[in-house]
Amino acid sequence: MSDADRRSFGKDLQMIKRGCTLARQISPGLMELTLVKSVLNAIIPFVSIYMLAVIIDELLGERNLKLLAFYVGVTVGGTFLMSVLAEWVSKKVSIQNGMFEARLQHFLNDKNLTMDFTRLEDPKNTELREKIMGNMYAAGGGVHAIVEQIATIVESSFSVIVAVAISFGALTATAAAGSGRIGVENSVWFSLLLIAAIVICIAQTVRNSRSAKKKEFELFQNGARINGYIGYYNHFYLEDDQAGKDVRIFDQRQLIVDEVLAKGRLPWLHVVNGTYRLNQKYLSFNSAISALIGGLIYIFIGLKALSGTISIGSVTQSYAAIFRLVSAAGHLSVSLSKIRSNNNYVELLYEFIDMPSENHEGTEIPARSEAGWEIEFHNVSFRYPASEQYALHNLSLKLSPSSRTAIVGMNGSGKSTMIKLLCRLYSPESGYITLNGKDITKFEYKAYLSLFSVVFQDFQLLAFPIGQNVAVSKDYEEENVWRSLQKAGIADRIRELPLGTKQSIYKNFEEDGVDLSGGESQKIALARAIYKDAPIVVLDEPTAALDPVSEYEVYSRFNEMIGGKTALFVSHRLSSCRFCDRIAVFHDGRIVQFGTHSELLQISNGKYAELWNAQAQYYTEKARFDR
Repeated sequence: MSDADRRSFGKDLQMIKRGCTLARQISPGLMELTLVKSVLNAIIPFVSIYMLAVIIDELLGERNLKLLAFYVGVTVGGTFLMSVLAEWVSKKVSIQNGMFEARLQHFLNDKNLTMDFTRLEDPKNTELREKIMGNMYAAGGGVHAIVEQIATIVESSFSVIVAVAISFGALTATAAAGSGRIGVENSVWFSLLLIAAIVICIAQTVRNSRSAKKKEFELFQNGARINGYIGYYNHFYLEDDQAGKDVRIFDQRQLIVDEVLAKGRLPWLHVVNGTYRLNQKYLSFNSAISALIGGLIYIFIGLKALSGTISIGSVTQSYAAIFRLVSAAGHLSVSLSKIRSNNNYVELLYEFIDMPSENHEGTEIPARSEAGWEIEFHNVSFRYPASEQYALHNLSLKLSPSSRTAIVGMNGSGKSTMIKLLCRLYSPESGYITLNGKDITKFEYKAYLSLFSVVFQDFQLLAFPIGQNVAVSKDYEEENVWRSLQKAGIADRIRELPLGTKQSIYKNFEEDGVDLSGGESQKIALARAIYKDAPIVVLDEPTAALDPVSEYEVYSRFNEMIGGKTALFVSHRLSSCRFCDRIAVFHDGRIVQFGTHSELLQISNGKYAELWNAQAQYYTEKARFDR
């Protein structure tokens, strides 16, 4: 049993109603314009159908030229005016439809920015988003499909109503008594037989449509993973300059072609071919049904005409109207079925947007007192999703106001995890963190983050001008940007650029964009943290990409950069620890030592001394080798 079969009609109706609201939110005006277009498209054909019958009857009757001219004028003028209006509305709808994809992407991006960080990192949620967009591109399913199906339902409903109104007289007309032409066309049984045949044909069409949409949905379930696989190589790997060097040096071309063919293109061809076969199968059946219904209509109307029950004009009018009636009824039934089946697709979207977001509610950060900000971890433990091993275990640590604390340890010891918990990117599994004695989760999220300037180890810069990257705004103080660049040790390099702080980073959007080295990029990230001027500075491996000279420059400017702020310095290079008041040594998610540089070195069998001696030996051997 499919999801559509399991859901109640009321549940489906609620989902469709929510989809309409969402469509209006994503693309205001699209729904209304589409409905106007549908009504016009439904009415326009019937103007000609109705007036043509009137003109034919007048030609075969009185032949009043003035009346004929009036009828022709009404037909041509009415059709022209409504067609012009319909064309204008259609262009508006086309523009809105063209922007819908980008607006949906923007809508999903907004959700990403407020989603719990733990969920953002979950591959299942990434795949879910790819399914949502893939369903829209390939299967035509999702919120936009609701708009399209409702438009079809409205157009078909209007067509049915107008067609019934036009053809009702002809369908119910009977030959006059004594005409000698009363036959099967006036039989109730014949009419019932015709109606039954039409209903059966429409019901079978609906059944076929539901079956096709169900199988199509099943086919496209793996489409997101396949598209993601192909897209990774086509857009993120093969178009990347850095990857291009590896492709050539290691001759990776054949490996990539084979992998993409096996895991991407061949499975995708299976999906496409399966969908094509489904559509062809049911299209052929529906065409046969339409031909059958058309034949029945010809017979019925022909018998009416032979009996003299209806005029010649009514013959053309009735045939065209009834044929449109049957066609519209079929489209209406199929669309009602499709819009329910489409809920299988929008259900994925609702699952994505209903994911819990960060709790932005809470109290404002109090005005900073002279005592400053004190942060304390209280027996904090944390495990990453789907991991049984603790990244942090019973961590307790106090960061005093204006203190400078170094966090050191081997890779995987929990240093960066601690920073993410401090910034509320994750929530502790047990224990809690306080700011001036109050649980940090009680503060309004953005207000809390305003206290921090952070340089993450895996930072990212935007392909925007340097000034905007530093200030994180289009409007900024030029002098303050230069001051931040100077403190980060990158100002001289930026002055060499033709456009200075107006120079774009990378060439994604600007041909004259500049590609920075890893060390230069890291200094821009440092300048960004300095510009924010937050009271708490967190530097997570801030010199990882710097050469020894640049690293020394950063350390020598450490006091200037930090000033009287509270600083947390995460590094595996112990030479940085001499600039800090206290050092916390992490190992296997725990703090195993805490003290000053000199205090920890005196403990010869301690972890800090072990790490220090190992690094000192490396530099000694390197110096000997260099000589």
